[in-house]
Amino acid sequence: FFFESSTDMSGTTQKRDPPNWHPFGDFPEAVAPQQRMSALQARFPNVRFMEQTPQLTALMTIIRDQGTGREEFVFYADRIIRLLIEDGLAQLPFEQKQVTTPTGSITNGVGFSHKLCGVSIVRAGESMEAGLRAVCRGIRIGKILIQRDEATALPQLYYDKLPEDIASRKVLLLDPMLATGGSALQVCRLPPHDAVRCSTTLPRL
Repeated sequence: FFFESSTDMSGTTQKRDPPNWHPFGDFPEAVAPQQRMSALQARFPNVRFMEQTPQLTALMTIIRDQGTGREEFVFYADRIIRLLIEDGLAQLPFEQKQVTTPTGSITNGVGFSHKLCGVSIVRAGESMEAGLRAVCRGIRIGKILIQRDEATALPQLYYDKLPEDIASRKVLLLDPMLATGGSALQVCRLPPHDAVRCSTTLPRL
């Protein structure tokens, strides 16, 4: 699914949630997946799910099969990641543009309304970087390391390296594993010196 945020990543305009509040972690596993998806979307309108096509279901079946070997798992996981990123890119804003074809005629089309970049949450997010580069040639990718503080049990920012002009870009935040959503929320609350006012799309398997 995708979590879209259009708030200021500096955290200055965001509502602070209670320390033990977990936006994605309080839905019992016993609840049917479709019910959990509907409940999440009802509570969080910015959450979007990929269409559960037969192809996607087949790919997920392969990587969940205990008989799938390592090479097969990597191959099909990469296919899913690429589909997920393609779907995430489709959620971003586009603008009208005109181009000249090789025959000299003018044709109308669309293009991304902003420059793009990726930000991977180390280390799991790095597994999605190849898929993003495969569909966005030359895209810049930053990295963020977030770990849980042993004393407070809350996610803390330990390292970040982001594109200098990230404030003017649309950001795809890469994180294939999401339990409570704490790391993703922490990224959206970067300190003022890393402030980013942009739309963030979080592709997650």
